[in-house]
Amino acid sequence: MKHFYVLFSLITSLSFAQLTPPAAQQNYYQNIDFSQSGMPLFNNLATETAVKHTNYLSYTPGIWEASKITDQDPANPNNVLLIYGFNDVDNNYITDRTRSNTRSGGNTGTDWNREHTFPNSLANPKLSSTGRNVPPYADAHNLRPSDVKMNSNRGNLKYITNIKNGVTLTNTAKKLEGSWYPGDEWKGDAARIIMYMYLRYGTQCKPSYVAVGEKNVVDPNMINLLLEWNAQDPVSIIEDQRNTYHSDATNAYGQGNRNPFIDNPYLATIIWGGAPATNRWGDDQPSDMEAPTSPTYLTATNSTSTTVDLNWEPSTDNTGVTAYQIHVDDAFFVSTNGSTTSLTVTDLAPETTYQFSVLASDFANNKSTLSNTTAATTLESTVSLEDNCVLETFDNLTSTEGINDNQYGDRTWTDTNGLNWKATGARIDQTVNNSKAIIIRQGTITAPTFSNGIGQLTLTTQRVFSGGSGTFDLSVNGLTIEQLPYTDILETITIENINIAGDIDVVLNNFSSSRDRVIIENLSWTCYKEAAAAPCTTETFSNLESSSDRDSQYTNRTWTGDNALVWNATGARIDQTVNNSKVIAIRNGALTAPATPYGISDLTVTTQRIFSGGSGTFDVVVNNTVVGKIPYSDEVQTTTIPNINMLGDVTVILNNPSSTSDRVIFEDLSWTCLQTTLNQESFYLKELKIYPNPIRGNYFKVSTNTNLNFEIYNLLGESVQKGHISSTNQTINTSRIESGVYLLQLSSEFKTITKKIIKQ
Repeated sequence: MKHFYVLFSLITSLSFAQLTPPAAQQNYYQNIDFSQSGMPLFNNLATETAVKHTNYLSYTPGIWEASKITDQDPANPNNVLLIYGFNDVDNNYITDRTRSNTRSGGNTGTDWNREHTFPNSLANPKLSSTGRNVPPYADAHNLRPSDVKMNSNRGNLKYITNIKNGVTLTNTAKKLEGSWYPGDEWKGDAARIIMYMYLRYGTQCKPSYVAVGEKNVVDPNMINLLLEWNAQDPVSIIEDQRNTYHSDATNAYGQGNRNPFIDNPYLATIIWGGAPATNRWGDDQPSDMEAPTSPTYLTATNSTSTTVDLNWEPSTDNTGVTAYQIHVDDAFFVSTNGSTTSLTVTDLAPETTYQFSVLASDFANNKSTLSNTTAATTLESTVSLEDNCVLETFDNLTSTEGINDNQYGDRTWTDTNGLNWKATGARIDQTVNNSKAIIIRQGTITAPTFSNGIGQLTLTTQRVFSGGSGTFDLSVNGLTIEQLPYTDILETITIENINIAGDIDVVLNNFSSSRDRVIIENLSWTCYKEAAAAPCTTETFSNLESSSDRDSQYTNRTWTGDNALVWNATGARIDQTVNNSKVIAIRNGALTAPATPYGISDLTVTTQRIFSGGSGTFDVVVNNTVVGKIPYSDEVQTTTIPNINMLGDVTVILNNPSSTSDRVIFEDLSWTCLQTTLNQESFYLKELKIYPNPIRGNYFKVSTNTNLNFEIYNLLGESVQKGHISSTNQTINTSRIESGVYLLQLSSEFKTITKKIIKQ
């Protein structure tokens, strides 16, 4: 039997307020363990929310009819409240807050329609991927009445704060910097809806897909802005009204499940932290006003072309440090968990000097002052990037027999390199600045296969004629890399750090709306070729220092190495040099490197037997396993052991010399990290999509473009099903397993990931 132990970020030192649902809700929540916190509570609520969703409404007419009941204006039963609305007396119908419930379904200025608070196109896969008349597309908790034009103005824009540089930009719904502020009255509603969608549909509806801002440390899929809105904007009468109706599946249009964050916004605080929201089930948690102490002794080491390793001494706090925030050049860059005091900062530019500092935060989001500042300079680029490896201007577009240039149809053409491109749903009669362009309406553009990889991609987009804003997918080798935006403004977009080597197939598809017509022009990308991996751990022995023992004695030695971590040696003397460089000499002893993360691929070291003796070998031991032997003789020789290929934390020891009397010099010891060759594989497994989840029926799919092994376990750790999937067979049949919660383990050659699935 296999057992799985899932690790969560828990702040066990905090004392949360008592959580006892009111009498009217106790039966609904009877299976929830409210002594939990963090992601265990999230998962407990997620399971119950899915299980109790028993009545699946149709998008039409189900959602229409439900909205007339659930969103009834408390001040006028003949009206519904309109999300984002704020003024009924300004003679501007777009800003109306309330409207007759009979004005549904039209497209005129005084009608209302259904706003997907979590937009269809921002989910991954789209909410409509399983159909428009079933959840998640037709989940009533996500759909609110909205003025037609206001709904169009929002489109699929992400939520953003209304405060910039301490200045409040607006208090009402408005487009800001290409994103959307829902208005003071509605921001809490929006936040709690996004939390529900994440709870109900998991990684298909990550909050990070739909909101702009700092990521949460407990769960990086959550955006802290939503937690702030949840705390600032209390639950409204209309939210309670909706929740009460939908909790009863015997109601004609009741789903059977509730939004727990409406019942008690404080649940979000217990799961994700941040500013405490109102606890509707009891006394609020005592306010924590004490900030952590500042981190100290920050150092920056082991620079590569794009990364720098940071280490610091921990902060202290009265309730516990939950996160450290890394600042680069005085601006927030990334967060790490409060239990760690080291981080590799990634995605830096080559040959650039950066200033690093760190601050600590606690569960109430109190923040310390910044640590000391330390500088580091990245190395020159370790990859080969060539400008305009591919450039398609669409100048070679030609008419297609049987299809007018202004008709939407299938097109093929040959680019300036003699390679064939394809498009569907395409017209070619338009120009941009007197240059040819292609227009796509609910179609695709497929580039020919190229062999030189892809670094960064650039293209120009614009929605023409009428329609709204939206996105389409950039797919490389069958994997969705990014969603590219389009609006009625001509815009050039660059997606950096795609960084996939070898043969690539690039496709643009999945446009937000079947009605939008989008110009694509000047599509280009840079080539990408991985260079030989640079060492991630090196030791030159330059920091060896004299101790109370004479340098020429063979004894135990401890010193701080090139990576600022502690090395150890036994039977070692340190009085020798090679070409005026310090070395360590071992006699019947061992050389032990500090434990380091990121695995090990190839190890290289230089050796020489000194004084008298013979030739022989040392064992190279990684995590208590002998992975190879390093030879030595009276000649200086450099040896590499390739393809050790161990992931995760590694400890490296050189020991067991052939002769106890041989004295062997070690110099310039280094190894490459394994993860440098597995970045795409790691990214791929992390971003795999499973849908539908929960499983409604006997089948679900995994969006893979490579061969994977799968195994399904129940919550007792017992294997109930296993098999294989591939790009041509992505479907898993679960007819042999009963309804319930399971763990799906997906494995490739190098990596394994486990995801939760629910079968209804």
